[in-house]
Amino acid sequence: MGNLWIGPPGAMTEIDQAAKSFDRSADLGVTEFKSLGGRVTVTRYPNPVRRMKLSWDLLAPAHARVLDRLARRVDGPGPLYVVDPAAGNVLGATQAGGLGVAGSTTVTGLAQWVRTSATGTLAESTAQPGAFVFTAADATSVVAWRCTGTTGNFPVAPGLQVSFRVPAAFAALATVSAGFDFKKADGSYLSSVTAAGPLVGATVPAGAAYLTPVAKPGAAGGPYSLAGACLAYGAVAEAGVPGDGLPPMSVTGYSDSPGRPLPYRSISIDLVEVSGAAG
Repeated sequence: MGNLWIGPPGAMTEIDQAAKSFDRSADLGVTEFKSLGGRVTVTRYPNPVRRMKLSWDLLAPAHARVLDRLARRVDGPGPLYVVDPAAGNVLGATQAGGLGVAGSTTVTGLAQWVRTSATGTLAESTAQPGAFVFTAADATSVVAWRCTGTTGNFPVAPGLQVSFRVPAAFAALATVSAGFDFKKADGSYLSSVTAAGPLVGATVPAGAAYLTPVAKPGAAGGPYSLAGACLAYGAVAEAGVPGDGLPPMSVTGYSDSPGRPLPYRSISIDLVEVSGAAG
C-alpha cells in the first residue's frame, strides 16, 4: 500500500505520515419513511457521494503548509484529487466491471473507454445489455480507459507509482500487452510505457499531469469483455479488485492547531466529491 497524495493534477503532494483518523465513507443519502402501519419505505441518492475526513497529529510543517493552501484555495479552486492508499483500483465501479447504462454512449456507458488505434471496435454486448466489449481487427488494435470524473485522463503527479492490469479476457491472450500514455497539464502527449503481458508498472515521469491506461490484444479476435481491469496507485494492480473511482473533490472543512513542539501542527481536513472545480 502506498502513501496518500493530494492536490491538483500534476501538483499532487505525497504525505507519508499516516493520518490519525481516516474516514472514507460514501454519503448514501438514505431517507426512511415509516407508515402508520409500521412499514418502511427507503429512498436514496442514485449516485452516492464520496466524503473523506482526515486528521493528523504533529504533521510536518511542509505538509501542513500544503494542506493549508489547498483548504484556502491559494492556488485556485481546483479540482483536487485524493490518491487514497486504501483504494486498490481507481477505475470507476462499473468501469472495472466492464459495465454501464444499457444503450448509453456517454461516460455512464460506452464512453468509459475509447479506441486509440485506427482499427478495433468498442460496442455494447448483444448477449448482455449493459456489458461492453472490444473487438481487435488486427495486431495494432488498442483500447484505452477514460477517467469518468475528469476530461478523460486520470490525474497523476511526477514520482507516483502506478500499475495497470488488463481485463481477464485480455489477460488470457499470449499476445497481450499493457501500457500507459502520459499527458502534460494541457492534455497533450508526453511519453509512453509498455510491457508485454497483462500487467504494466511505471513511475510517473517529470512533466506528467495525467495518464491513460491502454491494452493491446496483439492479434485479431474478440469480442473481449472489458470486465476485470485494475488501475492501482502506489500498489501492484490485482485482478478482481472492485473499482473505487477517482472523483474530483473540494474542501468543506478545515482545522489547524499549533502542535507541541512547534513548528509541527495538528491538521484536519474534510472533503466531498463534486461535479466541478468550483464546487
